Amino acid sequence: MKPARIDDRALPPLFDIGPLWAILWGRRLLVFAITGAALLLALLYLAVTSPSYTATASILIDPRDARATNFNNVLPGIGADSAAIASQVFVIESQDLLGTVFDSQKLQNDPEFSSRGPISRLMSLFGGTSSQDAAFKRFQKAVSVEREGLTYVINVSFTSPSPEKAARLANAIVDRYKASLAGERETANDDVNSLLNDRIKGLQKDVSDAERAVEDFKSQHRIVDPTDGGTLQSQLDQLTTQLIAAQGDADKAKDRYNQALAAGTSAAGLAKLSEILSSNAAANLRDDYNQRATELANLETMYGPRHPAIGRLRSELDRINRLMAGEAMRIRQQLKANYDLAVQNAAKLQDKLEALRQQSQDSSLAQVQLRQLDSRAQAARTVLDDFLKRAQETSQLQGVQTSEARTISAAAPPLQPTWPKPALLLPVSVLLGLMAGCGLALTLGPVGRPQDDPSIQRRDAPQAVDPAKDGPQAKPRSLPVPADFGEYRLPGVAGGAALANIKAMRKSLFETGNETLSLAVLRLMRQILGRLSDHPKPFVLLVSSMQSSAEARLAGAMVGIGLQRAEQNVLVVEVGDLPHRAGYGSGLFIDGASGLRTVAAGGAAGQGQQSRDRNSLPSILAEAGNAFDFVLVVAPSLGEEGWDPELFAKADLTLFALNRSERASDAAGLIERHLGAGQVERSATLLIAQDSAQPGETRQDVPSKAGDWRRGAIART
Repeated sequence: MKPARIDDRALPPLFDIGPLWAILWGRRLLVFAITGAALLLALLYLAVTSPSYTATASILIDPRDARATNFNNVLPGIGADSAAIASQVFVIESQDLLGTVFDSQKLQNDPEFSSRGPISRLMSLFGGTSSQDAAFKRFQKAVSVEREGLTYVINVSFTSPSPEKAARLANAIVDRYKASLAGERETANDDVNSLLNDRIKGLQKDVSDAERAVEDFKSQHRIVDPTDGGTLQSQLDQLTTQLIAAQGDADKAKDRYNQALAAGTSAAGLAKLSEILSSNAAANLRDDYNQRATELANLETMYGPRHPAIGRLRSELDRINRLMAGEAMRIRQQLKANYDLAVQNAAKLQDKLEALRQQSQDSSLAQVQLRQLDSRAQAARTVLDDFLKRAQETSQLQGVQTSEARTISAAAPPLQPTWPKPALLLPVSVLLGLMAGCGLALTLGPVGRPQDDPSIQRRDAPQAVDPAKDGPQAKPRSLPVPADFGEYRLPGVAGGAALANIKAMRKSLFETGNETLSLAVLRLMRQILGRLSDHPKPFVLLVSSMQSSAEARLAGAMVGIGLQRAEQNVLVVEVGDLPHRAGYGSGLFIDGASGLRTVAAGGAAGQGQQSRDRNSLPSILAEAGNAFDFVLVVAPSLGEEGWDPELFAKADLTLFALNRSERASDAAGLIERHLGAGQVERSATLLIAQDSAQPGETRQDVPSKAGDWRRGAIART
């Protein structure tokens, strides 16, 4: 688990180039020697290697099929799909095509391909390949055919020590490939045309035999041509049509007769009869009747029913009714006669149709056989027509076949050799030599120095003396040295106090353009986190010094500001007699110089025992709980009065701030003498050096309110 949530993007990289550069610089002679050897090998290779030239010819496989006519080609085009185009690469590289070029160019005796080395001669003694096969293999290896991406362009390359020969052979391979495509189509046309002509002769005889069989069958069964109208089927069709028409006429006559029966003999019925069968007499009688009926109605209204004119009109109406009844009877009789005549006509046609159907049933077998013979003859004629048409097309396609491949870039003798390329080999050899030299140097590690030899005891290392054997014969033993966190040059104020220097350092850290100090502080944060073991927060860091507390306060402020910039919640605990804090009491305050939340540990003179216990470091840590990520304890130096060994026992890591006159070995001796040798492994040193500047602004601390500061601060956090 990560000890504290520090943004890795804000920290310096884990990989530090400084130690690696030190190793490489220490073994620079080895790196330069290996690089020079690689460069020398490249120069020797360039001196003994003969140049080779590569000529390239480009052809386009055009998927479009050029058509001079509407005839279909016997052999279709290559096609537009990617697999078909890619297959042409293997066709060009095929042994048959390259063998034809090899023979046509008479390369069997060419010294470039026929020369045999000692290995080839040795292999031939044990039954290896023949000299001609070996020459063809060398020729085949010099050919390179590649498709240009996913396009329809294919590049044919040939590599040779002679640029003219490379161009000539590349063009020869392309020409042979194009000729093979056109030759394939011509050969296919010839083969198909020959097969068609042979097959047409047999088809013509089959058609002649089938037509003769049809005519013989018609003559034998007295079946005439249907176009003459004398066939039985045509008579059946005509008679059926007539019967249908007669039955329709009979149905119409029957309907009209039924309508006449339903109409009756009244004036309204006579009007319907006149519509069914046109009759002038019926129309006149209906008009007379309507006129007399109108006059009768008028006279009855004027004179009454007993007037003589009314009797006369009634007699006229009776006479007209009798005439109308007679006319209706005549119309019905005429319609009945028409109906009977239509029925008789339909019956006669039905009898004739039955007779013809009987005759058709008798000759059905002959008709079936005739249709079979006719179908065979028609099929033979259709096949013959297709063969004749295709044979005519293929004969016309002779000599007009075009190739799908066309040259878009002929091979020309190259001006520059393909291999070797000094502009490429020399830089690559230098780069590989540098990489090999650097790798070997890093593998061997840093150059050994006498002071790094563990068998040689360092002069400045503190010597521990066993008390039991303390005397003239006692032999000193070497102690471990605390971890070195590096040197930090911090800005300061000439002649200023510690707080003024802290304020100047904070201002420099937050100013733009001072990235060097910021990166150094962030690198220090990573080193600190790397030395901490995982446990619940807070982590306790203790900052002290050897002689004077000035370096400890400055180093503590730098560590606290660095943790704060890494988004950590930091509480600074200052331990010891701090006169400059006397005005703030024992509560939590914001340090005006560092900007950190700070509390003073330890009771002032005159305070009671209860107050001093409450302000002790254990009490502060207990009340802070896990409200803070880090508790930074600034303790007195080991050389001053007032330091407490329990402070170091509670710390996860102890940092000793040194000045230029102090050494890490001296710190190790003091730690062992005051705290014990076990605390050395939990300690680290950092060198603090100040660059003095002009005096800056005076310090102004902002105190917090008196009272119970700790619980309020924890609640706000």
